[in-house]
Amino acid sequence: MSAIGQNEILPKEKVLPSIAIFMVLLAAFAMVGYYLTITIGLRRHYMAALMWSPGLAAFATCKIQGIGLQSLGWKWGESRWQYAAYGLPILYGLVAYGILWGLGLGGAINSKYINGVGEFLGLVGWSDTQVIAFAVVMFGVVGMIWRIGAALGEELGWRGFLTPQLMRVFSFPVTSLIVGLVWAAWHAPIIYWTDYNAGPYNLHVQMLNFTIVTVGLSFIMTYLLLKSGSVWTATVLHASHNAYVVSLFGEMTIKYENTRFFMGEFGVILPAVLAVFACYFWYRANKEGLNGPLNQ
Repeated sequence: MSAIGQNEILPKEKVLPSIAIFMVLLAAFAMVGYYLTITIGLRRHYMAALMWSPGLAAFATCKIQGIGLQSLGWKWGESRWQYAAYGLPILYGLVAYGILWGLGLGGAINSKYINGVGEFLGLVGWSDTQVIAFAVVMFGVVGMIWRIGAALGEELGWRGFLTPQLMRVFSFPVTSLIVGLVWAAWHAPIIYWTDYNAGPYNLHVQMLNFTIVTVGLSFIMTYLLLKSGSVWTATVLHASHNAYVVSLFGEMTIKYENTRFFMGEFGVILPAVLAVFACYFWYRANKEGLNGPLNQ
């Protein structure tokens, strides 16, 4: 198995030092986003600044270590992997929210959300079905444009730089676990000190659930990266996840008193579903000889 980019450029003995440099720079660049989001609020532009801290750390590390930026996986790869990346969040999102709705832990269609979306999009006189269909197109397709721009900042760091570097030294599951844990830890300040959570209660439990989500997604994204050789698969999946799982499915759900304990990235259902998906992609990676570490 050949490496993804950095393998041909960076001597193996420089891998761990490069990761250490990346982590230090990541913390430094993230401080700006943390300060803005924690002291002022979760404004879109401040979140975008935070989301680009991993990408900036990757760029700076490449410059310091003499790694070409082309090694970050810019090529598109086979389109089928991008289609898979777009569709997977819809699939596991429908499974997770289907369980939530089916068990009566949350309602399927929130009329307030439909009315709000209809008013926001200027859909006067449209039926609920027409509003939902149009909202999916606007938020899940057109909205992907700016979501991809923000998600790319993260994924250049997590999947463009960190994952290939770790795969030089560690196996598929260890690499996916480490990246997922780093990804979760990077979110921790805004989970604990902003409204980026399901409410100010049981934050340690919410953090645990969110960590399972990021680790599960990391397994899926590592597999897609190894198959496509492209950072765009993770970027598209990340953006699609935010569009469908976080926004569309989450917002259209009717919240009951205890829905927050089960719904979304901070509830218990989505993490359980993603754990199953992660095991499947780990199985696929092992079966297809992608378990690593990557060969010289």
